[in-house]
Amino acid sequence: MPEPSPRPGCGAYIHHDVLPPTVCVAAPTVAGLRYYPHNRVAWLAFACDQHADELIAPRALLPRDCAVLARRRAHRDTELVGQRWTGEREAPLARGPAAERLIERARAWAALARDPNASGDSSPLTSDESQERHQGGP
Repeated sequence: MPEPSPRPGCGAYIHHDVLPPTVCVAAPTVAGLRYYPHNRVAWLAFACDQHADELIAPRALLPRDCAVLARRRAHRDTELVGQRWTGEREAPLARGPAAERLIERARAWAALARDPNASGDSSPLTSDESQERHQGGP
């Protein structure tokens, strides 16, 4: 499954018959959501075309997604050389019931996006939630 952690590539695990799982290093091409039910959080996640179906509501990368990927790479690179990351710390998009509602809306949006005759919003986030997110909301 794609991870929210800062990785240079897709981040999905590739399972092998004999070897332990390895991490996919293909460049991310889609963004979507990843829900972790054990702690009820929803994260923005990225995947390559091969692993896109492992995300909830995958969509093409937007400029803001490229900025998130660049920040994750900078974070990783800084810590790999033994320095402390002083930049922005990433947080889940939502927690608890808010995460569950976000996932439900994302799945509904993805179903509408697959149907060319349906009309729907361009994003699973409502404008209020999107504004909360940018202001450090849930």
